[in-house]
Amino acid sequence: MTILVWILALTLGWALVTVVAGRLLGARRGWVALTIAGIVGYAAAVVVAGELTDWDWASIDMVAVALGLGVLFTMALALGIDLAAPVGTLAQGDAAGLVSVRNPVRAARQEIAPFRRYREVIGIARREGVLTRGVTHDALPTGVRRTLESAGGIFVKLGQVASTRSDVLPPAWCDELSLLRSAAEPQPEAVIRPQLEDQLGAPPEEVFASFDWTPLASASMAQVHKATLRTSAGRGADVVVKVQRTGLGDTIATDRAAIMQLARLVQRRTPLGLSVQPEDLALEFIESVEEELDFTLEARNGVELAAGLAGIDGIRVPTVYLEHSNTKVMTEEFISAPSIVDEDALAALNVPRAELANRLIAAFLHQIFEVGVFHADPHPGNILIEPDGTIVLIDLGAVGRIGPRHRHAVLELLAAASAGDAVALRRSLEQIALFDRRIDTRVLDASLEAFLGRNMTTGGGITATAFEDLAAIIGDFGIRLPRWFGTLSRTMVSHEGTLTIIDPDFSLVDAARRHAEARFGHPTVGGLKATVEQELLQQLPRLRRVPERIDELFGQALGGQLTANVSFLSDERDARLITRLVDRLVLSVIAAATGVGSAILVGVDIGPRFGGSVSINEVLGYFGIVAASILGLRVVASVVRDGVV
Repeated sequence: MTILVWILALTLGWALVTVVAGRLLGARRGWVALTIAGIVGYAAAVVVAGELTDWDWASIDMVAVALGLGVLFTMALALGIDLAAPVGTLAQGDAAGLVSVRNPVRAARQEIAPFRRYREVIGIARREGVLTRGVTHDALPTGVRRTLESAGGIFVKLGQVASTRSDVLPPAWCDELSLLRSAAEPQPEAVIRPQLEDQLGAPPEEVFASFDWTPLASASMAQVHKATLRTSAGRGADVVVKVQRTGLGDTIATDRAAIMQLARLVQRRTPLGLSVQPEDLALEFIESVEEELDFTLEARNGVELAAGLAGIDGIRVPTVYLEHSNTKVMTEEFISAPSIVDEDALAALNVPRAELANRLIAAFLHQIFEVGVFHADPHPGNILIEPDGTIVLIDLGAVGRIGPRHRHAVLELLAAASAGDAVALRRSLEQIALFDRRIDTRVLDASLEAFLGRNMTTGGGITATAFEDLAAIIGDFGIRLPRWFGTLSRTMVSHEGTLTIIDPDFSLVDAARRHAEARFGHPTVGGLKATVEQELLQQLPRLRRVPERIDELFGQALGGQLTANVSFLSDERDARLITRLVDRLVLSVIAAATGVGSAILVGVDIGPRFGGSVSINEVLGYFGIVAASILGLRVVASVVRDGVV
């Protein structure tokens, strides 16, 4: 009977000890760690209580000692687990200790999936001869292209972006990777038909008068089929039906986990990661790819950009049939035109290449600064040229958006970079990014001056690719740019790659400067007057309140009621610094007091004993000395890590 009572008491006692210890520690912590600390701590407390009471199971003294020591031991073990935790993982505030129920099998698969993806890609690379010893320099681009194509998913998108980087990769690589734009292996009718029927809600034969199951093009995300509409809306019109590749969602999810894992590794372990913040860049790139999976977004983007470009001659987007478009299928106007970089098509036109480049960049700048929505995937495969010279933008799944407040700042930034003005460049960045008030602007201006000196071309101007160097400089100063700026920078690089193929002498940033001059004009007396008048109109509501505010200040001063409120340590980093110093001071005092008290306790030879030879005072004393040593070493280690003595 006593054993049964103790089994029940052990269970209830463990639960009571764990709850009480967690409450007494104050800070919320994970329930798994606290449960483990409770089990081990209470078990140790029962053993100690048994030794102290000669294992008198029926004694109330043993129960009381076990519960009391159990709380102390559980608290000590919980703190020990906290000390062993990685730095920064415990600063979760109210989120700490919240229970998140996950399927353990699914969670394990999600953790393993990236490593399986790595092995799969490495296996493909070996099969394509990329990782073999006998691979030749000439065969390597083809092998890499086939590897990316076979891997599919995000890897194809990475290859597409790389194909436009003629400033980084040799021409042979760019030419080979450009095949990824529309040369992916298509999926057969048997695979595509079920998805098409499910999305359309009817067999394709009921929606389309004709449907060609041989795709016109097959890319990483979807393949495109030519068809003729049967329904009343657009009856008889030739259209293209964009169908998302089956199984793509699972592949993208795996690739997302793999790329984010690599980005986090680079960010934590390399100097480049500290300045560039690859985790944010990778997340933004992945989110843009995931947006392309929802064709309803692309359909809305097409309608919005069509309205925005309606006033520009010689450039347009295809008509979208919304009634036959949804998440995984989109129906739009059929465009029979080659890529804008097709040499035969360009040769057949009577339009000079410089004019085409100017028209394309004018449309791009109009999208940014007038519409606020721009095509964010402008590689050559997505820009077509019709026989009359009209430019058609297709594949609008990825777009960028800029609010009205930031458009003027971006234009000033491009103009300042093109003119080589470091101070103007910094001021435009201040309007875009969040600057720390403690940044020395003189040092930043000197860095920007050096950046411009490195990247200014001989004839003046700067390339769009130089903005990657600018991002590194900004990261070194702890300045964080908004995510849309990363999308804009990548789009500029891709645009410049396409524009230089059309016209090798073209400069995107110089074109932006000309756009700024055309929009704002040169600084004449009349222009200055108009600018002043405009600013006065904007500030007029504030100016009207100035006399009233001044009168209030004088009244408070005369009445002795004028006060000033200063927020001490308003900067979060200052508060963190003070918190860290106080925490170290508290730990040092606790370590010193615990060490001295424990040393004294070891010398006290009275009280209960274990096995008749070791007193409980000695046990607690030595335990306290160890704890004090750990706390003291922790303080010393943190000081050494700071590099300041």
